[in-house]
Amino acid sequence: VQFAKDDFRVTPKFSIVTNVSGTYGKLDFSKYMVRYLTDRFLTFEIIDSVETGLKIPISCVVEKSFYIVPIEYYTTSGAQTGLNIEVYNEAGESSIKMEAATIYYATDTHYYVDSSAFPIGTYIVKFDSNERYQIGPTASLIGVYNVNKGYAVFRQIEIIAENDEYYIIKPNTKYGLSLYDHIILDGKTVTENQVLYQ
Repeated sequence: VQFAKDDFRVTPKFSIVTNVSGTYGKLDFSKYMVRYLTDRFLTFEIIDSVETGLKIPISCVVEKSFYIVPIEYYTTSGAQTGLNIEVYNEAGESSIKMEAATIYYATDTHYYVDSSAFPIGTYIVKFDSNERYQIGPTASLIGVYNVNKGYAVFRQIEIIAENDEYYIIKPNTKYGLSLYDHIILDGKTVTENQVLYQ
């Protein structure tokens, strides 16, 4: 049992009591009464499974759509990583321009890229190849907005447990959150790269 007042946890004895009113679960505590002597009633949560991770309010979580781009189309040039974009001049001649593209999540085959970074239908070209891929397919991620640097940056999360008010999420994932990160309490009130005054 975890008490909401101070997040204190204790394991009581449990028994089942049946009377004319019905069947009830009974929790017996033999210690800690002095801790709550001044409280008329206590709010507590029964913890039926223990999951360790970062605890965040449900209100923080948002769903966001991303382009999915095959991993083999990503290019590294010096310190910059991005996509080779096919561009056209006024004469209709094509050339290749490298554009930075932040990765928000990765699977074995695809990277997730901000859907506002490139117009839908843009062609990207594989490095040292003529192979082209048209940006368009999307997929959604759930996450929160991190504001460590003073502006909102989406961070993907992996939920491992939940209740009515909080999620427990996996910490230190590659594209996720770490302990002591600052996040927006109401994720629906901000947008990507919005500058916030702290």
